[in-house]
Amino acid sequence: MSQYDQIARYYDQVHAELVEDIPLLLALAREAEGPVLELGCGTGRVLLPLLKGGATVSGIDSSQDMLKLARQKIEALDHETRNRVTLHAVDMTDFELSQHFGLALAAYNSFLHLNPAQMARSLAATRRHLQPGGRLFLDLPNPMDLAATPEDNTVTLESSFLDSESGDLVLQFAANRLFLAEQRLEITWLFDRSPVGGGPVDRLVSQFDYHYLYPHEIEMMLEGAGFRLEALYGDYDQASFREDSARLLVLAVKPRE
Repeated sequence: MSQYDQIARYYDQVHAELVEDIPLLLALAREAEGPVLELGCGTGRVLLPLLKGGATVSGIDSSQDMLKLARQKIEALDHETRNRVTLHAVDMTDFELSQHFGLALAAYNSFLHLNPAQMARSLAATRRHLQPGGRLFLDLPNPMDLAATPEDNTVTLESSFLDSESGDLVLQFAANRLFLAEQRLEITWLFDRSPVGGGPVDRLVSQFDYHYLYPHEIEMMLEGAGFRLEALYGDYDQASFREDSARLLVLAVKPRE
């Protein structure tokens, strides 16, 4: 079972305000010379705007529960739009599709769920599926920010919302633990669900790792997989990456033979 199967029901509400990346992704899709492949498409947070923007999209994800929610959203679209999307329940480190793409992307933090060996395998599989001249986009957090995570084991309240299924109040807490030598951040999410106004608490615990890389490590990994780095951006306005940038956005290309 994918780690995201546990929290699929909460994913859209937790990420409801995450929209600032969409304009850049739409622009990259318009520039692509072919269909778009989304690695880790989840519930369709990015995939649906790409579809509505006119792109032909294939999405892959290892979570059946996340894909189920994506399919429900796709079913609500018109026939022409539905015909431009395909979903695949596969792992982004090892997949074989009968199609080649002009753009592959891993949206907000998705790529960090992989350890370095898995990242290398994912890049190799993605390159096989790109057309010559096809591009790769990775949306990563600034590694300097992750490496500066406080070592105080603090549990913080990140969000609160009403559960879309039960109407209960959900409080989402997070606790982080840094393994500096491994360049790994262990993240624990706690979802406490209870009736509005108070009552018994139903707690869901989900734990996963972020494996972060510094720019020179990313460039070396890309070169090893047969990509050429085009740009490193620090935000969605495509400003150049700096040590104090909010994000580390990676744009690479599969060279034409």
